Amino acid sequence: MKNFWYYVNDVVKGPALPSVSIGNRQCNDLPLMVNCAGAYNQLFRHYDYNPNGRLDYYLIYLVSGEIEIFNGDKSIIAKEGSIIVFPPNKGYKHINDYSSISYLWVHFTGSDVPSILNRYGINLFPIINKANAENKISSRFQRLFDGFEKNDKFRDYDLSSLLDRLLIEVGRSISAEGKKTLYAKSIRHINEFYAKPIKITDLAKMENVSMTTYNLHFKRQTGMSPTQYILALRMHSAKELLESSKLPIRDISAMCGYDDFNFFTKVFKKYTGKSPSAYRKNI
Repeated sequence: MKNFWYYVNDVVKGPALPSVSIGNRQCNDLPLMVNCAGAYNQLFRHYDYNPNGRLDYYLIYLVSGEIEIFNGDKSIIAKEGSIIVFPPNKGYKHINDYSSISYLWVHFTGSDVPSILNRYGINLFPIINKANAENKISSRFQRLFDGFEKNDKFRDYDLSSLLDRLLIEVGRSISAEGKKTLYAKSIRHINEFYAKPIKITDLAKMENVSMTTYNLHFKRQTGMSPTQYILALRMHSAKELLESSKLPIRDISAMCGYDDFNFFTKVFKKYTGKSPSAYRKNI
């Protein structure tokens, strides 16, 4: 796979300079809008770091190899078949020092992105989605690339439709993989009831294993302990509510599983670096 880039502002295929912010926009003209997309292939050291994140969403589909992705002072290893989606204004850093990697990527925005990702079961980082081995994601990316070549008044609508089909394929593949996932029953339980009290001992019983075994294999599979996984879901939900609603922060605290508002504020600030009120104000 060769490296190439497509940008909505530039129909010519080619590399983009790091200092150029072309294709980085937040726009609500359509439910889904593609900013840029491409393929990346590297035979030696790979390093991608953006401490402040972008205005849009950033999806990576890892075709081969593996990358180390940092979430604060922790890191997660994403392997072949991983799908990572960074939300807007979320700093990201991923590296690979040891082997070749190949991935496809797309940056996108739109008025309905959160509900579309939720509808298709696509999780945002720090949760890493895993695609089924038998999928058509690469071919959907190719159709998206082809859409950039049609530089006419219909292109934004065409790219929007092509991205939607790509996200559907991603969701379908994630769903198919989930049926084979170890501890799928307890993970589904966490995903559904993360805002309620959850005991790790109950999750282990659900899978008929000891708590030690459950913790070990859960972390191998997700890159996080069960407690960290639940925290990530709660914080993601809190950030979405702070961004998209005008609900009182005390209500958001309760909706995300924290009856103690002061404790929620402390946890949120430790996780994001900002208090809930400061986070909402910056948005």
